[in-house]
Amino acid sequence: MNIYLERAGLLMEQRRYAEAEKEVKAYLAGEPTDAFGLALLAEVYLQQERYAEALPPARQAVSNNPEWPWFYYILARALFYNKQMAKAREALQEGQRQTPDDSSFYLLQSIFAIYESKWQEALDAAEAGLALDPEDVNLLNMRTEALVKLNRTGEAAEVIDFALQQDPEDAHSHASKGWVNVHIGNYAQALDNFKEALRLDPNHDFARMGLKEAIKAKNVFYRVILRYFLWISKLSERNQWVFIIGLYVAYRLLLSAAESFPVLQPLVIPLIVAYLIFAFSSWIAKPVSNLFLRLHPLGKYALDEDELKGSNLAGTLLAAAFFFLSDFCLRRPCFCLPDGLLFLYVDTR
Repeated sequence: MNIYLERAGLLMEQRRYAEAEKEVKAYLAGEPTDAFGLALLAEVYLQQERYAEALPPARQAVSNNPEWPWFYYILARALFYNKQMAKAREALQEGQRQTPDDSSFYLLQSIFAIYESKWQEALDAAEAGLALDPEDVNLLNMRTEALVKLNRTGEAAEVIDFALQQDPEDAHSHASKGWVNVHIGNYAQALDNFKEALRLDPNHDFARMGLKEAIKAKNVFYRVILRYFLWISKLSERNQWVFIIGLYVAYRLLLSAAESFPVLQPLVIPLIVAYLIFAFSSWIAKPVSNLFLRLHPLGKYALDEDELKGSNLAGTLLAAAFFFLSDFCLRRPCFCLPDGLLFLYVDTR
């Protein structure tokens, strides 16, 4: 192998991707059409999350050598990260056609299905990959996530425990274990799982997101909203909208019934109020809970810049709302039903 590519490979093993990029480009300066070099450049870009830049060399690698499945694997990932799902699946299917016994393509298929909320497909793909490589930790993690979304948390717990036996130092497996515990309501244990995942990989977003939820779930009020978020995240995208729009239609019908039949108001108004409170809570739960998370000695480090800004805004708006509402109630105590559009918030993570 060329000395540039050898050095690039060693640097990539050490996760020194910027330096590896220089070596690959030095090689391509002399061999600009080499498919392997182009694919390696695309991989370096993907590892640096420079997804748009990864597409051209990935496509060129496949064009220059369409008989090497690894090139389709890289192209499928580049297309996926650029949110071109139809083309990503085409590249994946071609790679699978060329090497049906490669578990990597089943892992990628499971990841795609998870992204598209196709839980059964994700499970089937993970299990097909595990039939080829029963101890693959990444496939075990995908199987765990699919089982959780299919409400098979008991099986998910067994699978992730097996994954941790295979690799006790895998950060993603600890994070997956944490999410299983979140779904079954074991928040204290989940917190320990996420902390261990972040010890192993301080930049693990899946674990950081779980850490925030586990800390906030200590608040009994937020816990109700969290259960809603977790439940609705298990629905397909279509069913999520069916549920939300169906609730809103029911809300409008109740409003109309309360206006048309005053005798029903004692029965209907509590339902309307309950919907409004829950819908409003689903919108403000995240930023408000992040506001309180900032006071936690560990949680404050889990917030990113956007979440910090959102919590600041939530605090300001809550203070202003409290002030104006107090003043309004003192001046003119009354109760009015809003008839504006108020949808439930959806968090699919």
